[in-house]
Amino acid sequence: MILLQETELEAEVPDLDKGGYRRAKLLYRADPLFGHGTRLIEGAKLQPAAEPLGEVVERSGFCPFCADTIDSATAPFPEEISRTGRIIVGNSWVVPNIIAYSAVSAVCVYDVSRHFLSLVDLTRDVIYDALSALTRHAKAAQAVRPELAYSSINANYLPPSGSSLIHPHVQSSLDPVPLGAQRRMIEYSRSHLEAYSRGYFEELVSLEEVSGARFVGWTGPLAWLVPFAPSGFYEAWAVASDHGLISELADDTLYQLATGMSLVMGAYAASGLQSFNFSLMSASPEWRDDGSRLLFRMLARAPLSPYYRSDVTYFERLGQEAMIDYSPEEWAATLRSHFGAGLT
Repeated sequence: MILLQETELEAEVPDLDKGGYRRAKLLYRADPLFGHGTRLIEGAKLQPAAEPLGEVVERSGFCPFCADTIDSATAPFPEEISRTGRIIVGNSWVVPNIIAYSAVSAVCVYDVSRHFLSLVDLTRDVIYDALSALTRHAKAAQAVRPELAYSSINANYLPPSGSSLIHPHVQSSLDPVPLGAQRRMIEYSRSHLEAYSRGYFEELVSLEEVSGARFVGWTGPLAWLVPFAPSGFYEAWAVASDHGLISELADDTLYQLATGMSLVMGAYAASGLQSFNFSLMSASPEWRDDGSRLLFRMLARAPLSPYYRSDVTYFERLGQEAMIDYSPEEWAATLRSHFGAGLT
């Protein structure tokens, strides 16, 4: 049984208009699946207003993902992954990632012919081509290395989301171990099924569809909803009714997922939002027996501002994992040298 726990909190805050203090209410909600808490705050605008993107998104100089450079700026896949070296669907290209984020990681450029795509440019067909290309890569990689049982498709869009490049792209991960959020989802799904003889996601979709307050609708086999306790601004989920693995997704399901994603992006654009992260996480290899399901999550990030790039990416925001570029042991040695003889 899913328990949606909510606690009403009351605080006293300074009243700058009338003087003294006034009472303010907020809600605390606990997310049963991922374990985090969410605070819903009244009368506050936590995100700054967005400004026009301007020249920041215009190409100036070298870009490794544009059509005139991508062939020379990226490496080909081994022949067992792609006989042509690249995986191309429409204008979407999948190439090997030059940074080892995972045991196997790839980058997909939505459209090599355009340096920047706005939220409204990320149409259903553009997203579908990218997802199709990444799915082909996942199938090929897992055929060569079956131990890479845990996969995900993720995106940072614009620097406030942690993206280091303006040219919009998507990244995939394939590992023998799950992401932190993936592990939590799988373990909780398994324990829920054992306790209640009903899958967590099956119950969640039924609960939200009946209540209606957070339910959005269906695109094919995907139920779209807003989570009870969001982990970020303007979060949206898609829960697969009977799908578990990215590598097994049929074209029609990919098309339905792309349809919903483009509608969320359109809603972001209409709301004045600019930046986002998303993560499509595979369930466990035993998803038919443990109740886990394919889950898509997307949330908005802060608007673009000059010279700002967040150090928080989809790994931290949605994957519940830290991505660190140094050795803790080396950092400890550096700290010891600064502490010096004062250590006891």
